[in-house]
Amino acid sequence: MKRDDLKAVTGAVLALSALGAAASDGTGVWIDPAGDAVIRRTDTGNDGPLPAGFEPIDLLEVRVRGWQANNPASDPYTGFEVSGDAHLFRLDITFAGVAAPPGPLGLGGEPYDPHRFGDRPVFGYIELDIDDQKNSGGELWGLAINRYLANVGRFGLSPQGSISERIVRNSDDVDQQFFTLPEFERTGGDFAFALCGCFAPVIVSQNGDQDGQFEAGETWIVSGRFFERFQAFAGWSDMFNGSNPGLWDPELEVRFSHDAGTDETTVTLVYGISNVGSAQLAGTAPMSHDFRVDNQTSIEEALEDLIERADDADGEIGELSDPWRGRDYTDYRRPRDWGASALIGSAYTTPQSGALFVWTDTGFNETFGDLDDDDLLGQTDVALIEGVIDTDADGRFAIDNFGPRFDIRDLDGNGEINLEDRWQIACPADLAAPFGALNFFDISAYITLYNQQSQLADFLDDEQFNFFDIAAMISHYNMGCP
Repeated sequence: MKRDDLKAVTGAVLALSALGAAASDGTGVWIDPAGDAVIRRTDTGNDGPLPAGFEPIDLLEVRVRGWQANNPASDPYTGFEVSGDAHLFRLDITFAGVAAPPGPLGLGGEPYDPHRFGDRPVFGYIELDIDDQKNSGGELWGLAINRYLANVGRFGLSPQGSISERIVRNSDDVDQQFFTLPEFERTGGDFAFALCGCFAPVIVSQNGDQDGQFEAGETWIVSGRFFERFQAFAGWSDMFNGSNPGLWDPELEVRFSHDAGTDETTVTLVYGISNVGSAQLAGTAPMSHDFRVDNQTSIEEALEDLIERADDADGEIGELSDPWRGRDYTDYRRPRDWGASALIGSAYTTPQSGALFVWTDTGFNETFGDLDDDDLLGQTDVALIEGVIDTDADGRFAIDNFGPRFDIRDLDGNGEINLEDRWQIACPADLAAPFGALNFFDISAYITLYNQQSQLADFLDDEQFNFFDIAAMISHYNMGCP
């Protein structure tokens, strides 16, 4: 990439970072910047095949709200928002462009067919933190490695707040030990909308040409186990008749709808917070909680089971469920108060050993290039990249086995930590404090670095130090910082 292009990208990234800081603020609306999606592969070799011309899935918005449908049994999607306690909730997830339902990824006896419903299937997880507490939920290692905290660093992003201490910053942070740092298993999440490819969705209805391929302007209803309580809780659960003992993952219907006018796809779930809401959807009388997943069930039934069993859980599961002891499951009927995070992607056209997903976007409340966990961009963040560049022989620290492995300091995601990563968060000529201002101190710093033959002075990145590097420095200095 040309240096001028990098300067432009730097300004754009910083602008997107500022937008990405927007939170729901109690409105239940979580915004992610448009146009920030990038491809982050997970396969060995980092070259797994994608459909020709594939554009990364770009998450735009997640909206969670209490809901009352006008005719819930026949049309749960038409109704109005409930701002207070609600018996139903509505989850809307909006993506740019056409985003098709996910086909199966060869798990649980299903064939590998992720593109069954279109060449741009959406995979990933929307994690819902019902109590908005970071210590009261999460997943164990096998599932946690494909969740938000284990992958947000692939994008050079750090979530704001103390949860950032738990993210995987490079692949050395990942082990199979729950009680070692960082605690990426402990996301605080309790429920997830799972576009996981772990089952084969069934088409309930489709409009358009009805050819089984989700296309522009079409609206489908599909069924499957899209919504689940975090599976870590299953080990001490009395829930039964889910896909496995202890799991709460009911069969339900989800709508995929593409608006040709806005060129956006919205995925919608309407489901019961309480069994009163679930009864409305079924058009029957409310049932008492019986901990069966295959009849009338709800978030509250799953929470009652979690709360009752918390006293008996120990070990890893005890750590996740202990904060739920003694709570009242009816205290969580206001979806606007729930927390949310998102990890979104797609899938390879052919199976890749050890890799299921191609990640493309995350959300929410994140700072790009925040390497020191202070929620800001500053000289310390720049210095953490400079330290890698100037101690490596050629100023290009290559990430071994890139794909499965990554490093948050590789901000452009190309498998190397180098000058281009520094330039993602600081313009090339900005070499001295105060960060963000160009003056005599930057010129003096460059002269020192040049005389030392520091990699930071090799503006052409060609391992040579000559007039052309000096000319490039002068050019960037005259252009100023974005």
